[in-house]
Amino acid sequence: MNAPISVGLIGIGRHGSRYFRHLLEEKTGGQLVAISRHQIHEGQKMAARHGLRFFPDYRDLISDPAIHAVLVVTPPALNVPIALEAIAHGKAVLVEKPLALHSRAGRNMVDAAKHAGIPLMTGHTLRYEPVIRKIQDIAPHLGSWQILTGTMHLEERPENKEVRGTDHGVLLEFGIHLLDWVHVMFPGEPLTVSAHMTRSASDAPEQHAEITLTTPSGLTCHLNIARVSTTRVTQVEITGAHGRVQGNWTTGIVETWKQETLISREILPKTPTLVTMLKEFFHALQTDTPLPITGTDGLRAVELAEACYQAAQTGQTVSVT
Repeated sequence: MNAPISVGLIGIGRHGSRYFRHLLEEKTGGQLVAISRHQIHEGQKMAARHGLRFFPDYRDLISDPAIHAVLVVTPPALNVPIALEAIAHGKAVLVEKPLALHSRAGRNMVDAAKHAGIPLMTGHTLRYEPVIRKIQDIAPHLGSWQILTGTMHLEERPENKEVRGTDHGVLLEFGIHLLDWVHVMFPGEPLTVSAHMTRSASDAPEQHAEITLTTPSGLTCHLNIARVSTTRVTQVEITGAHGRVQGNWTTGIVETWKQETLISREILPKTPTLVTMLKEFFHALQTDTPLPITGTDGLRAVELAEACYQAAQTGQTVSVT
């Protein structure tokens, strides 16, 4: 059995606390040995409670020779400088999505990791949802695809109110998952993007995005992403010449249809996608095998998001090669 990878976790907010909990409670192949967070007093208490080392300055965590992998779960604007620091110190890096807020910054990160030969992974956990994996198993049997759709409507949260002067709205917050799904379904294909976004004010981040992505053959994928005051909706659907499949990863339900006849309905058990992702990350490091989700994958999602913003701003279609 391979020895666990010693891990430092930077950022223990809403997402980071999930990483923290799973690393302590689950066998992932990684051993959490150190943490860093902005709230120093809270960080010190957490570290003392669990026998971990605490670093007020993330640079000191990264430079510690006892740490071999760094997990970056900070606000996206901080991802790039932290990841570049870790890469410069030869540490494998997993960055919570989105990889970066802008493609140029993301490309700098990817290029630095490639040049240094350092593993860089992006935390797109939707890939590990059982519903998504089931749909991707069924999709090749639907005949030629005719249309794909994806919807993510998440509940409004008081602590997530819009912050004026930033473009970090719903698209980069969680819609990036669906853009990564598009990348998985159309790997390497150039896409034409059109988009419409709704904002509460001209300088506020978008709270609703409607996006259409089109392949060179004319196949379209429609995405609808929003914060809503009603029940959440998280689903994708693929319609082909021989039928269609629809899945909702909140309910775990996958339905397959042939014309208007429901031919199967499954309720899949929920699994902690973050745990699965961490296991695959550490396994790749232990066995020196390719990462399941690369920094380049994360960059592609950011490039698609950037094209969506440009299309919404100009009212014109934007090509992404």
